[in-house]
Amino acid sequence: MERMIQRFRANVNYNPWEESLIRKGIVNVYGLLESNLQKLLTWLAKKSLIFSLLGLCSKYIPFIMGIGLILCSIIPDSLWSNKYLFLMAFGLWILGVMNREKKTRRPFEDFFVLFMMTIALATVFSIHPPLSLSYGLTYGAVFIIFSVFINQVRTRDDLIHVIVALTLAALVVSLYGILQKHVIGVSVNLSQTDISISQELSGRVYSTLGNPNILGEFYLLVLPLVCGLFLVHDSKIVKALAAVTLFLSLYVLLATGSRSAWGSFAFAMAVFIALYKPRLLPIFLMMGLISFFFMPQTIQVRVMSIFNKNDTSLGYRRFIYECASLMREDYQWLGGVGLGGDIFQKVFESYKVKELTTVAHSHNLYLQLAIEAGIFSVIFLLAYMAKTVFKALSSFSQKEVKVKILQIACIASLAGFFLMSFVDYTWFYFRIVVLFFAVVGILTNLNHLNENSIA
Repeated sequence: MERMIQRFRANVNYNPWEESLIRKGIVNVYGLLESNLQKLLTWLAKKSLIFSLLGLCSKYIPFIMGIGLILCSIIPDSLWSNKYLFLMAFGLWILGVMNREKKTRRPFEDFFVLFMMTIALATVFSIHPPLSLSYGLTYGAVFIIFSVFINQVRTRDDLIHVIVALTLAALVVSLYGILQKHVIGVSVNLSQTDISISQELSGRVYSTLGNPNILGEFYLLVLPLVCGLFLVHDSKIVKALAAVTLFLSLYVLLATGSRSAWGSFAFAMAVFIALYKPRLLPIFLMMGLISFFFMPQTIQVRVMSIFNKNDTSLGYRRFIYECASLMREDYQWLGGVGLGGDIFQKVFESYKVKELTTVAHSHNLYLQLAIEAGIFSVIFLLAYMAKTVFKALSSFSQKEVKVKILQIACIASLAGFFLMSFVDYTWFYFRIVVLFFAVVGILTNLNHLNENSIA
Protein backbone atom coordinates (compact mmCIF):
# COMPACT_ATOMS: atom_id res chain seq x y z
CA MET A 1 0.00 0.00 0.00
CA GLU A 2 2.82 2.36 0.93
CA ARG A 3 4.50 1.65 -2.40
CA MET A 4 1.28 2.47 -4.27
CA ILE A 5 0.97 5.78 -2.41
CA GLN A 6 4.58 6.67 -3.22
CA ARG A 7 4.04 5.79 -6.89
CA PHE A 8 0.85 7.89 -7.01
CA ARG A 9 2.67 10.80 -5.38
CA ALA A 10 5.50 10.53 -7.90
CA ASN A 11 3.09 10.51 -10.84
CA VAL A 12 1.16 13.50 -9.53
CA ASN A 13 4.36 15.46 -8.92
CA TYR A 14 5.79 14.74 -12.36
CA ASN A 15 5.65 17.78 -14.62
CA PRO A 16 6.87 17.08 -18.19
CA TRP A 17 6.67 20.79 -19.04
CA GLU A 18 9.42 21.52 -16.49
CA GLU A 19 11.97 19.43 -18.42
CA SER A 20 10.75 20.23 -21.93
CA LEU A 21 13.12 21.79 -24.47
CA ILE A 22 10.48 24.38 -25.36
CA ARG A 23 10.31 25.65 -21.78
CA LYS A 24 14.10 25.68 -21.46
CA GLY A 25 14.34 27.71 -24.64
CA ILE A 26 11.69 30.17 -23.44
CA VAL A 27 13.36 30.46 -20.02
CA ASN A 28 16.77 31.13 -21.60
CA VAL A 29 15.43 33.84 -23.90
CA TYR A 30 13.30 35.40 -21.17
CA GLY A 31 16.20 35.16 -18.72
CA LEU A 32 18.41 37.14 -21.10
CA LEU A 33 15.75 39.83 -21.55
CA GLU A 34 15.07 39.93 -17.81
CA SER A 35 18.79 40.27 -17.04
CA ASN A 36 19.14 43.26 -19.35
CA LEU A 37 15.95 44.84 -17.99
CA GLN A 38 17.21 44.26 -14.46
CA LYS A 39 20.44 46.13 -15.24
CA LEU A 40 18.44 49.01 -16.71
CA LEU A 41 16.16 49.18 -13.66
CA THR A 42 19.15 49.05 -11.32
CA TRP A 43 20.73 51.99 -13.19
CA LEU A 44 17.44 53.91 -13.07
CA ALA A 45 17.17 53.24 -9.32
CA LYS A 46 20.49 55.08 -8.85
CA LYS A 47 19.26 58.05 -10.88
CA SER A 48 15.58 58.28 -9.90
CA LEU A 49 13.86 58.40 -6.52
CA ILE A 50 10.76 56.70 -8.00
CA PHE A 51 12.71 53.68 -9.24
CA SER A 52 14.66 53.61 -6.00
CA LEU A 53 11.36 53.31 -4.13
CA LEU A 54 10.26 50.58 -6.56
CA GLY A 55 13.44 48.69 -5.72
CA LEU A 56 12.54 48.95 -2.04
CA CYS A 57 8.97 47.81 -2.75
CA SER A 58 10.28 44.76 -4.64
CA LYS A 59 11.31 43.28 -1.27
CA TYR A 60 7.68 43.32 -0.12
CA ILE A 61 5.85 41.71 -3.06
CA PRO A 62 3.63 39.48 -0.86
CA PHE A 63 2.41 42.58 1.00
CA ILE A 64 1.76 44.43 -2.27
CA MET A 65 0.02 41.36 -3.70
CA GLY A 66 -2.28 41.39 -0.66
CA ILE A 67 -3.09 45.07 -1.19
CA GLY A 68 -3.84 44.36 -4.85
CA LEU A 69 -6.26 41.57 -3.92
CA ILE A 70 -7.97 43.83 -1.39
CA LEU A 71 -8.45 46.54 -4.01
CA CYS A 72 -9.73 43.93 -6.49
CA SER A 73 -12.44 43.12 -3.95
CA ILE A 74 -13.47 46.44 -2.44
CA ILE A 75 -13.52 48.88 -5.36
CA PRO A 76 -17.22 49.48 -6.11
CA ASP A 77 -18.48 47.98 -9.33
CA SER A 78 -19.38 51.42 -10.73
CA LEU A 79 -15.73 52.47 -10.42
CA TRP A 80 -14.11 49.23 -11.54
CA SER A 81 -12.27 48.75 -14.83
CA ASN A 82 -10.31 45.73 -16.06
CA LYS A 83 -7.55 48.20 -16.91
CA TYR A 84 -6.67 48.04 -13.21
CA LEU A 85 -5.70 44.40 -13.73
CA PHE A 86 -3.22 45.44 -16.42
CA LEU A 87 -1.70 47.97 -14.02
CA MET A 88 -1.57 45.34 -11.28
CA ALA A 89 0.04 42.76 -13.59
CA PHE A 90 2.60 45.21 -14.98
CA GLY A 91 3.48 46.59 -11.53
CA LEU A 92 3.91 43.15 -9.96
CA TRP A 93 5.96 41.95 -12.94
CA ILE A 94 8.32 44.94 -12.71
CA LEU A 95 8.70 44.40 -8.96
CA GLY A 96 9.39 40.72 -9.60
CA VAL A 97 12.15 41.62 -12.07
CA MET A 98 13.66 44.10 -9.60
CA ASN A 99 13.61 41.57 -6.77
CA ARG A 100 17.13 40.15 -6.93
CA GLU A 101 16.56 37.34 -4.44
CA LYS A 102 17.90 34.13 -5.95
CA LYS A 103 14.85 31.89 -6.24
CA THR A 104 14.42 28.96 -8.56
CA ARG A 105 11.78 29.89 -11.10
CA ARG A 106 8.69 27.81 -10.43
CA PRO A 107 7.29 26.37 -13.67
CA PHE A 108 3.64 26.26 -14.61
CA GLU A 109 2.06 22.82 -14.52
CA ASP A 110 1.76 20.98 -17.83
CA PHE A 111 -2.04 21.06 -17.96
CA PHE A 112 -2.09 24.76 -17.12
CA VAL A 113 0.26 25.47 -20.03
CA LEU A 114 -2.11 23.56 -22.32
CA PHE A 115 -5.05 25.52 -20.91
CA MET A 116 -3.27 28.82 -21.59
CA MET A 117 -2.64 27.65 -25.15
CA THR A 118 -6.38 27.07 -25.70
CA ILE A 119 -7.05 30.61 -24.44
CA ALA A 120 -4.41 32.03 -26.80
CA LEU A 121 -5.75 30.04 -29.76
CA ALA A 122 -9.33 31.11 -28.98
CA THR A 123 -8.11 34.72 -29.18
CA VAL A 124 -6.14 34.37 -32.39
CA PHE A 125 -8.59 32.12 -34.26
CA SER A 126 -11.75 33.78 -32.99
CA ILE A 127 -14.50 34.26 -35.57
CA HIS A 128 -14.06 37.95 -34.79
CA PRO A 129 -10.48 38.49 -33.43
CA PRO A 130 -10.87 42.22 -32.60
CA LEU A 131 -13.74 41.39 -30.22
CA SER A 132 -11.71 38.65 -28.53
CA LEU A 133 -8.45 40.58 -28.23
CA SER A 134 -9.35 42.55 -25.07
CA TYR A 135 -10.50 39.35 -23.35
CA GLY A 136 -7.35 37.48 -24.38
CA LEU A 137 -5.15 40.31 -23.09
CA THR A 138 -7.05 40.40 -19.79
CA TYR A 139 -6.55 36.66 -19.37
CA GLY A 140 -2.87 37.32 -20.06
CA ALA A 141 -2.78 39.90 -17.25
CA VAL A 142 -4.37 37.37 -14.90
CA PHE A 143 -1.78 34.75 -15.86
CA ILE A 144 1.06 37.23 -15.20
CA ILE A 145 -0.36 37.97 -11.74
CA PHE A 146 -0.60 34.22 -11.13
CA SER A 147 3.01 33.71 -12.27
CA VAL A 148 4.27 36.43 -9.93
CA PHE A 149 2.21 34.91 -7.11
CA ILE A 150 3.60 31.39 -7.36
CA ASN A 151 7.16 32.68 -7.72
CA GLN A 152 7.18 35.46 -5.12
CA VAL A 153 4.64 34.49 -2.42
CA ARG A 154 6.32 31.26 -1.36
CA THR A 155 6.86 31.02 2.39
CA ARG A 156 4.19 30.01 4.88
CA ASP A 157 4.25 33.44 6.50
CA ASP A 158 3.83 35.16 3.12
CA LEU A 159 0.87 32.94 2.27
CA ILE A 160 -0.77 33.62 5.64
CA HIS A 161 -0.28 37.37 5.11
CA VAL A 162 -2.15 37.09 1.80
CA ILE A 163 -4.97 35.16 3.52
CA VAL A 164 -5.15 37.90 6.17
CA ALA A 165 -5.44 40.43 3.33
CA LEU A 166 -8.32 38.43 1.81
CA THR A 167 -9.96 38.34 5.25
CA LEU A 168 -9.73 42.14 5.48
CA ALA A 169 -11.21 42.37 1.97
CA ALA A 170 -14.13 40.15 3.01
CA LEU A 171 -14.68 42.29 6.10
CA VAL A 172 -14.88 45.52 4.07
CA VAL A 173 -17.11 43.91 1.44
CA SER A 174 -19.43 42.60 4.17
CA LEU A 175 -19.61 45.92 6.02
CA TYR A 176 -20.53 47.64 2.77
CA GLY A 177 -23.11 44.93 2.10
CA ILE A 178 -24.70 45.51 5.52
CA LEU A 179 -24.70 49.27 4.87
CA GLN A 180 -26.31 48.62 1.51
CA LYS A 181 -29.05 46.44 3.01
CA HIS A 182 -29.96 48.51 6.06
CA VAL A 183 -29.03 52.11 5.19
CA ILE A 184 -28.71 52.65 1.45
CA GLY A 185 -31.35 50.11 0.47
CA VAL A 186 -31.48 47.73 -2.50
CA SER A 187 -34.35 47.70 -4.95
CA VAL A 188 -35.77 44.39 -6.17
CA ASN A 189 -34.38 43.43 -9.57
CA LEU A 190 -37.12 41.54 -11.41
CA SER A 191 -34.54 39.93 -13.71
CA GLN A 192 -32.93 38.25 -10.69
CA THR A 193 -35.95 37.28 -8.58
CA ASP A 194 -39.37 35.79 -9.31
CA ILE A 195 -41.44 37.87 -6.88
CA SER A 196 -44.53 35.74 -7.48
CA ILE A 197 -42.70 32.97 -5.57
CA SER A 198 -40.27 34.90 -3.35
CA GLN A 199 -42.69 37.67 -2.43
CA GLU A 200 -41.07 38.49 0.91
CA LEU A 201 -37.51 38.64 -0.43
CA SER A 202 -36.22 42.20 -0.37
CA GLY A 203 -33.60 43.51 -2.78
CA ARG A 204 -30.63 41.19 -3.08
CA VAL A 205 -27.37 42.59 -1.69
CA TYR A 206 -24.39 42.79 -4.07
CA SER A 207 -22.00 45.03 -2.07
CA THR A 208 -19.01 46.18 -4.17
CA LEU A 209 -19.34 43.48 -6.83
CA GLY A 210 -22.40 44.63 -8.75
CA ASN A 211 -24.32 41.34 -8.71
CA PRO A 212 -25.53 39.13 -5.81
CA ASN A 213 -24.38 35.91 -7.49
CA ILE A 214 -20.90 37.35 -8.06
CA LEU A 215 -20.80 38.38 -4.39
CA GLY A 216 -21.68 34.78 -3.57
CA GLU A 217 -18.77 33.58 -5.74
CA PHE A 218 -16.46 35.94 -3.85
CA TYR A 219 -17.53 34.45 -0.52
CA LEU A 220 -17.10 30.90 -1.84
CA LEU A 221 -13.46 31.63 -2.64
CA VAL A 222 -12.60 33.58 0.50
CA LEU A 223 -14.62 32.28 3.46
CA PRO A 224 -13.08 28.78 3.64
CA LEU A 225 -9.68 30.51 3.83
CA VAL A 226 -11.00 32.71 6.66
CA CYS A 227 -12.02 29.53 8.51
CA GLY A 228 -8.56 28.12 7.94
CA LEU A 229 -6.95 31.33 9.20
CA PHE A 230 -9.03 31.18 12.38
CA LEU A 231 -7.82 27.63 13.05
CA VAL A 232 -4.10 28.12 12.35
CA HIS A 233 -3.17 31.62 13.49
CA ASP A 234 -1.68 32.07 16.96
CA SER A 235 -2.64 35.75 17.33
CA LYS A 236 -5.86 36.37 19.25
CA ILE A 237 -6.36 39.57 17.27
CA VAL A 238 -6.22 37.72 13.95
CA LYS A 239 -8.53 35.02 15.31
CA ALA A 240 -10.99 37.70 16.38
CA LEU A 241 -10.72 39.35 12.95
CA ALA A 242 -11.43 36.02 11.25
CA ALA A 243 -14.38 35.26 13.55
CA VAL A 244 -16.01 38.69 13.07
CA THR A 245 -15.43 38.53 9.31
CA LEU A 246 -16.95 35.07 9.10
CA PHE A 247 -20.02 36.08 11.12
CA LEU A 248 -20.71 39.24 9.11
CA SER A 249 -19.96 37.55 5.79
CA LEU A 250 -22.40 34.72 6.46
CA TYR A 251 -25.09 37.29 7.17
CA VAL A 252 -24.40 39.11 3.90
CA LEU A 253 -24.16 35.79 2.04
CA LEU A 254 -27.73 35.05 3.13
CA ALA A 255 -28.72 38.58 2.07
CA THR A 256 -27.51 37.90 -1.49
CA GLY A 257 -30.47 35.57 -2.01
CA SER A 258 -28.16 33.44 -4.16
CA ARG A 259 -29.43 29.88 -3.91
CA SER A 260 -26.47 28.49 -5.87
CA ALA A 261 -24.01 30.25 -3.55
CA TRP A 262 -25.80 28.99 -0.44
CA GLY A 263 -25.77 25.39 -1.59
CA SER A 264 -22.20 25.60 -2.85
CA PHE A 265 -20.97 27.14 0.41
CA ALA A 266 -22.65 24.35 2.39
CA PHE A 267 -20.89 21.85 0.13
CA ALA A 268 -17.56 23.66 0.59
CA MET A 269 -17.92 23.46 4.37
CA ALA A 270 -18.85 19.79 4.15
CA VAL A 271 -15.64 19.17 2.17
CA PHE A 272 -13.67 21.18 4.73
CA ILE A 273 -15.02 19.15 7.64
CA ALA A 274 -14.71 15.82 5.78
CA LEU A 275 -10.99 16.43 5.25
CA TYR A 276 -10.30 18.12 8.61
CA LYS A 277 -12.42 16.18 11.11
CA PRO A 278 -14.37 13.44 9.26
CA ARG A 279 -16.15 12.27 12.41
CA LEU A 280 -17.83 15.68 12.68
CA LEU A 281 -19.39 15.48 9.21
CA PRO A 282 -22.63 13.70 10.28
CA ILE A 283 -23.08 16.30 13.05
CA PHE A 284 -22.52 19.13 10.55
CA LEU A 285 -25.06 17.68 8.12
CA MET A 286 -27.62 17.14 10.88
CA MET A 287 -27.15 20.65 12.29
CA GLY A 288 -27.42 22.11 8.80
CA LEU A 289 -30.72 20.31 8.24
CA ILE A 290 -32.13 21.36 11.62
CA SER A 291 -30.96 24.98 11.25
CA PHE A 292 -32.98 25.29 8.04
CA PHE A 293 -36.21 25.16 10.04
CA PHE A 294 -35.07 28.04 12.26
CA MET A 295 -34.12 30.35 9.40
CA PRO A 296 -36.32 33.31 8.40
CA GLN A 297 -39.25 32.36 6.20
CA THR A 298 -37.82 34.36 3.30
CA ILE A 299 -34.74 32.11 3.29
CA GLN A 300 -36.84 28.94 3.49
CA VAL A 301 -39.09 30.05 0.63
CA ARG A 302 -36.06 31.02 -1.47
CA VAL A 303 -34.42 27.62 -0.93
CA MET A 304 -37.60 25.65 -1.62
CA SER A 305 -38.18 27.62 -4.85
CA ILE A 306 -35.40 25.50 -6.37
CA PHE A 307 -37.95 22.69 -6.59
CA ASN A 308 -40.75 24.90 -7.94
CA LYS A 309 -41.31 24.25 -11.65
CA ASN A 310 -43.07 27.61 -11.97
CA ASP A 311 -39.98 29.61 -10.98
CA THR A 312 -39.37 31.83 -14.01
CA SER A 313 -35.66 32.22 -13.19
CA LEU A 314 -35.06 28.48 -13.39
CA GLY A 315 -37.22 28.18 -16.50
CA TYR A 316 -35.31 30.97 -18.21
CA ARG A 317 -31.99 29.29 -17.48
CA ARG A 318 -33.32 25.99 -18.79
CA PHE A 319 -33.95 27.63 -22.17
CA ILE A 320 -30.43 29.13 -22.09
CA TYR A 321 -28.82 25.75 -21.34
CA GLU A 322 -30.71 24.04 -24.14
CA CYS A 323 -29.79 26.68 -26.73
CA ALA A 324 -26.20 27.03 -25.52
CA SER A 325 -25.75 23.24 -25.65
CA LEU A 326 -26.72 23.28 -29.33
CA MET A 327 -24.21 26.08 -29.89
CA ARG A 328 -21.50 24.11 -28.06
CA GLU A 329 -22.05 21.06 -30.24
CA ASP A 330 -21.33 23.15 -33.32
CA TYR A 331 -18.18 24.85 -32.02
CA GLN A 332 -16.56 22.85 -29.19
CA TRP A 333 -14.35 20.74 -31.52
CA LEU A 334 -13.37 23.75 -33.64
CA GLY A 335 -11.68 25.61 -30.79
CA GLY A 336 -14.74 27.65 -29.90
CA VAL A 337 -16.24 30.84 -31.29
CA GLY A 338 -13.62 33.01 -29.58
CA LEU A 339 -13.22 34.65 -26.20
CA GLY A 340 -15.69 37.09 -24.76
CA GLY A 341 -19.33 37.76 -24.10
CA ASP A 342 -19.61 40.02 -27.17
CA ILE A 343 -18.97 37.17 -29.58
CA PHE A 344 -21.08 34.76 -27.53
CA GLN A 345 -24.07 37.10 -27.69
CA LYS A 346 -23.63 37.70 -31.41
CA VAL A 347 -23.49 33.97 -32.30
CA PHE A 348 -26.13 33.01 -29.71
CA GLU A 349 -28.70 35.08 -31.61
CA SER A 350 -28.82 32.26 -34.18
CA TYR A 351 -29.64 29.68 -31.52
CA LYS A 352 -31.89 31.36 -28.97
CA VAL A 353 -35.62 30.69 -28.85
CA LYS A 354 -38.34 33.35 -28.70
CA GLU A 355 -38.69 32.96 -24.90
CA LEU A 356 -35.22 34.48 -24.44
CA THR A 357 -34.32 38.15 -24.69
CA THR A 358 -30.76 39.38 -24.06
CA VAL A 359 -28.44 36.60 -22.85
CA ALA A 360 -25.00 37.67 -21.60
CA HIS A 361 -23.61 34.16 -21.06
CA SER A 362 -24.62 30.52 -20.67
CA HIS A 363 -24.80 30.48 -16.83
CA ASN A 364 -22.36 27.56 -16.74
CA LEU A 365 -18.56 27.88 -16.60
CA TYR A 366 -17.88 24.57 -18.36
CA LEU A 367 -20.43 25.21 -21.09
CA GLN A 368 -19.19 28.77 -21.62
CA LEU A 369 -15.52 27.74 -21.84
CA ALA A 370 -16.36 24.97 -24.30
CA ILE A 371 -18.25 27.47 -26.47
CA GLU A 372 -15.59 30.19 -26.30
CA ALA A 373 -12.35 28.18 -26.33
CA GLY A 374 -13.33 24.60 -27.20
CA ILE A 375 -13.86 21.44 -25.18
CA PHE A 376 -10.12 20.95 -24.60
CA SER A 377 -9.97 24.18 -22.57
CA VAL A 378 -12.43 22.59 -20.13
CA ILE A 379 -10.53 19.29 -20.08
CA PHE A 380 -7.15 20.94 -19.46
CA LEU A 381 -8.51 23.26 -16.75
CA LEU A 382 -10.17 20.41 -14.86
CA ALA A 383 -7.08 18.21 -15.28
CA TYR A 384 -4.92 21.00 -13.87
CA MET A 385 -7.25 21.48 -10.90
CA ALA A 386 -7.44 17.73 -10.25
CA LYS A 387 -3.65 17.42 -10.34
CA THR A 388 -3.20 20.35 -7.95
CA VAL A 389 -5.76 18.95 -5.50
CA PHE A 390 -4.32 15.42 -5.70
CA LYS A 391 -0.89 16.86 -4.95
CA ALA A 392 -2.30 18.39 -1.80
CA LEU A 393 -4.13 15.22 -0.75
CA SER A 394 -1.07 13.04 -1.33
CA SER A 395 1.14 15.36 0.75
CA PHE A 396 -1.09 15.55 3.85
CA SER A 397 0.96 12.99 5.76
CA GLN A 398 4.14 14.97 5.14
CA LYS A 399 2.81 18.39 6.12
CA GLU A 400 2.80 20.26 9.40
CA VAL A 401 -0.77 20.44 10.76
CA LYS A 402 -1.26 24.15 10.11
CA VAL A 403 -0.16 23.82 6.49
CA LYS A 404 -2.52 20.87 6.03
CA ILE A 405 -5.45 22.91 7.40
CA LEU A 406 -4.75 25.72 4.93
CA GLN A 407 -4.53 23.16 2.10
CA ILE A 408 -7.93 21.82 3.17
CA ALA A 409 -9.33 25.37 3.19
CA CYS A 410 -8.15 25.92 -0.39
CA ILE A 411 -9.58 22.59 -1.55
CA ALA A 412 -12.93 23.41 0.08
CA SER A 413 -12.92 26.84 -1.56
CA LEU A 414 -12.31 25.37 -5.01
CA ALA A 415 -14.85 22.56 -4.45
CA GLY A 416 -17.61 25.04 -3.66
CA PHE A 417 -16.61 27.30 -6.55
CA PHE A 418 -16.62 24.49 -9.11
CA LEU A 419 -19.98 23.26 -7.87
CA MET A 420 -21.53 26.70 -8.34
CA SER A 421 -19.92 26.79 -11.79
CA PHE A 422 -22.47 24.20 -12.95
CA VAL A 423 -25.25 26.79 -12.60
CA ASP A 424 -23.41 30.07 -13.20
CA TYR A 425 -20.65 31.44 -15.39
CA THR A 426 -18.32 32.10 -12.46
CA TRP A 427 -15.57 33.61 -14.65
CA PHE A 428 -17.80 36.30 -16.12
CA TYR A 429 -16.17 38.92 -13.89
CA PHE A 430 -12.37 39.07 -14.16
CA ARG A 431 -12.03 40.24 -10.56
CA ILE A 432 -13.34 36.81 -9.55
CA VAL A 433 -10.91 35.12 -11.97
CA VAL A 434 -8.01 36.89 -10.21
CA LEU A 435 -9.26 35.77 -6.80
CA PHE A 436 -9.76 32.24 -8.13
CA PHE A 437 -6.14 32.04 -9.26
CA ALA A 438 -5.02 33.58 -5.96
CA VAL A 439 -6.59 30.60 -4.18
CA VAL A 440 -4.98 28.22 -6.69
CA GLY A 441 -1.66 30.02 -6.12
CA ILE A 442 -1.96 29.63 -2.34
CA LEU A 443 -2.68 25.90 -2.71
CA THR A 444 0.14 25.45 -5.25
CA ASN A 445 2.71 27.01 -2.95
CA LEU A 446 1.40 25.20 0.13
CA ASN A 447 1.93 21.97 -1.82
CA HIS A 448 5.57 22.94 -2.36
CA LEU A 449 6.29 23.74 1.29
CA ASN A 450 8.48 21.22 3.04
CA GLU A 451 9.18 20.68 6.72
CA ASN A 452 12.25 22.95 6.58
CA SER A 453 10.27 25.91 5.25
CA ILE A 454 7.49 26.08 7.82
CA ALA A 455 9.40 26.61 11.03
